Amino acid sequence: MVIKNEHILDVAALVLSKRPDATLQSIAAAAGVSRTTIFNKFPTRDDLLEALAADALQRIGSVLALVPDGKPSDVAAVMIEVTRGLIPLEPRTAFLRAAPHRTDLDSMWAQAATPLAIYIGTAQAYGLLRRDHSVRWLTASYIGLLFAAWDEILEGELGTAQAARLIVESWMTGASPK
Repeated sequence: MVIKNEHILDVAALVLSKRPDATLQSIAAAAGVSRTTIFNKFPTRDDLLEALAADALQRIGSVLALVPDGKPSDVAAVMIEVTRGLIPLEPRTAFLRAAPHRTDLDSMWAQAATPLAIYIGTAQAYGLLRRDHSVRWLTASYIGLLFAAWDEILEGELGTAQAARLIVESWMTGASPK
């Protein structure tokens, strides 16, 4: 039987979201694999956290890759659709903060966010978003609101639909032309 990393990462995300101090051994047991298997795939806890962070960034990138290109029309509608696609990734996002800092994770972030940044820049060029804020700032502020919403969802303070609406309303209020 071939044990896929995806299965181990899915179980690890679930276990660590409930017990952040879980050991690799307890994750192996929950995944139904031997200690040797998990240690062969992820020799250290940091290796596992980095793999979880990379997995989260790949998932985020898959959603952001769906951002339309070409002439934007209804920025708020596009942003709400993107946000609705990103909100369900909340259980995976904690690992973006927990993983040790690595340059390749930074480049993965940049790659994942590129379609959104291009869309924002295009919307600015058409006068649909403020031009007095940089694309980098508008992209980062959106991502910051997303992380804030994920935290509030995790704490039970927001539902997913409410979170998506608040992110987009807040972001559009600051990003829309004056």
